[in-house]
Amino acid sequence: MSKEGVDWRGFDKWLQNKLNYAYARKVWNYAKTYSYMLFDPPKASVLSGFSKAKRRNIMAALANLAKFLGMYDTWKMIVSGAGLHWQKTSHLQVFLSMLNTDLGDVKVWLRQAVDRLPAKYSAVLTFAAATGLRPEEACKSASLLSELADAGRLDTYLNGQLNMLEHFRYPGLFIRGCKNCYISFVPEDVLTLLLKVKPKVTVVGLRKALQKAGLQVRIKDLRKLFATIVRDSGVSDEVVDLLEGRIPQNVFLRHYYKPDLLKSVREKVLAATETLIEPQLIKA
Repeated sequence: MSKEGVDWRGFDKWLQNKLNYAYARKVWNYAKTYSYMLFDPPKASVLSGFSKAKRRNIMAALANLAKFLGMYDTWKMIVSGAGLHWQKTSHLQVFLSMLNTDLGDVKVWLRQAVDRLPAKYSAVLTFAAATGLRPEEACKSASLLSELADAGRLDTYLNGQLNMLEHFRYPGLFIRGCKNCYISFVPEDVLTLLLKVKPKVTVVGLRKALQKAGLQVRIKDLRKLFATIVRDSGVSDEVVDLLEGRIPQNVFLRHYYKPDLLKSVREKVLAATETLIEPQLIKA
């Protein structure tokens, strides 16, 4: 097979079933541009000259293409033969990223965004800040809440006793392999806001709304803000990892999905987010 023999339309559909739209397009573009490396292995050595980020993106794209074509074993041999390595973000890079993020500034940005944006966008930002969900997860969760509320099926997602959203019950939306979310505790006023506004927006739409309002796109920083505030309130790192989906699903179900433990975690998390979710953020 050659690059010309690849069913690119089929590959696109395959990606759409596995990944979110924006990332699927990114993977497809990288795969099509560099697919020649799968069919001419010696040329894969040029990847060593790319930046870490670009090399990682290209390798991820080619790995997906190789799986689609049934050539994954071949791809692993190419990686080994070219002396390539998957280079994840180091702990030092994560630490420096946190140091370079002014969380006080993020709070100011959030207030400005809520003040300038229409309610459907500001509600999602407030929700993301209160839960630590990734931008796409926050948009999907807000939309799902709206749909289930309209259908009278909110209890299939919301645990009313704990003010807890059970994302794990909808694995097609929230369990994505390396980026998952299992549960989120939602302050009552934020939940009331979401059920009143019923926002149905996409990450792309949210970004465009922020740009139109003349604001930086700092949605991802809300996740750092949430983690920092909750951790500083005395919640353990293990629980923060749970809330941000950084533990395996089997570990979550076996060790953390227990009523007594979740009740204790809920009290600590909601107490912490009270300092973050100010009255002016509840805009409908």
